[in-house]
Amino acid sequence: MGKIDELDDERQRLRIELRKTLDKLNETRTKISKVRDELQELRKTRDGLNDTVRALKQSRDRLRDSSKEKLATLRELLKKMSDRPHASISEKELASLEWQAQTTPLDKEGEKKLMTRIRGLEIKVSGYHKVLKLRDEITKQREEADQIHARIQELAGESQKRHEDIVQLSEAFQLLRTKRDEQQKSFNDIRTKAGEINENFVQLRNELTDDEKRMKREKEEALKEARKGEAQRKLSKGEKLTLQELGALYEGDED
Repeated sequence: MGKIDELDDERQRLRIELRKTLDKLNETRTKISKVRDELQELRKTRDGLNDTVRALKQSRDRLRDSSKEKLATLRELLKKMSDRPHASISEKELASLEWQAQTTPLDKEGEKKLMTRIRGLEIKVSGYHKVLKLRDEITKQREEADQIHARIQELAGESQKRHEDIVQLSEAFQLLRTKRDEQQKSFNDIRTKAGEINENFVQLRNELTDDEKRMKREKEEALKEARKGEAQRKLSKGEKLTLQELGALYEGDED
């Protein structure tokens, strides 16, 4: 019985070790699942930031291109405007001439000269207003482009931080996967060993059971022979037989 006790103890020990190893394996699997979810969320956030950065870059570049085109238009306008009086002076002069045209009687030649001066001033004032408008639009577009660029830099920094977190978490994820594989191998090895020990235990137990059955049969046969012998001895002396002795004697006769 010593050997079977040893096998049973080893079997129980391996069962406990197997449960502990499985608990650790499940714990690692849970961590892997959690880290995988965190990685997916980080990647989603990073990719969203990158998409926003790309869209902002397109808006910034459109504003810069538009401001460059307007700057070129402005330069062409300025080249054509050889004399550029202050708008307020030209507007006052224009208003004065228009009032003069409405209130002062003029002959055809005088009216023609006055209208020519008025049209000239209108062109100057209109051109100057166009210059001011272009300058204002260029300034606004450049400021907006600069604001967008600053936002791009901010979002790009956030994206880079997310990327660094992803790299760090990915390394931890790989370490957990390696740990899981090692624990899985250990679990499989222990399970295999536990199966072998259990098989040996069952085989030895069956062998012992067969021996016990054989010993029991031999013991019953010996007891039966002893009863039969005792019955024959009593019978030869005329002594009274017990029911068991009679049964053993008759059973012997039948055989």
